Amino acid sequence: MADIHPLPARSKRISAKVRACVHARVRDGLSIADAAKAGGMSANGFHKALQRPEVKEYQQEVQHKFVLESESSRAFYKARAFEVALDLMKNAQSETVRARMVEFLAGDGKAPQVAVHVDARTVSGEYAFVRPGGKVVEIQDPSETAEDETPEHNTQ
Repeated sequence: MADIHPLPARSKRISAKVRACVHARVRDGLSIADAAKAGGMSANGFHKALQRPEVKEYQQEVQHKFVLESESSRAFYKARAFEVALDLMKNAQSETVRARMVEFLAGDGKAPQVAVHVDARTVSGEYAFVRPGGKVVEIQDPSETAEDETPEHNTQ
């Protein structure tokens, strides 16, 4: 009798269209429908493909590569910003520009923090929320109603 061995599991392949859609979704930040259109697929087909484990794994891999590339670009731009700041600090005509560049370079490239004060107190009588179908009733001072008896201002 012949030895029967199970066949090894076939590796799941990801089509070129699905790969193009994943790249459009990750790199361009497109919605599923727009990424599917960019890759030449239907939105339902791409959504269904995203449910497969190998596609999820591929999407995470693409996202990881994208983040690493972004971080390396960020380091390059930060180094370039320091070069420009140093040049401005040395050669700027304006005293304030030179002073700001000194602050920028002394703060390791962090811009000075801006303190914003938000007053959350409400002043009564200025704003009112009226639900749809509700009525607004204005209460007037009795001394004002005695002086002004026109039909527009009389609430009775």
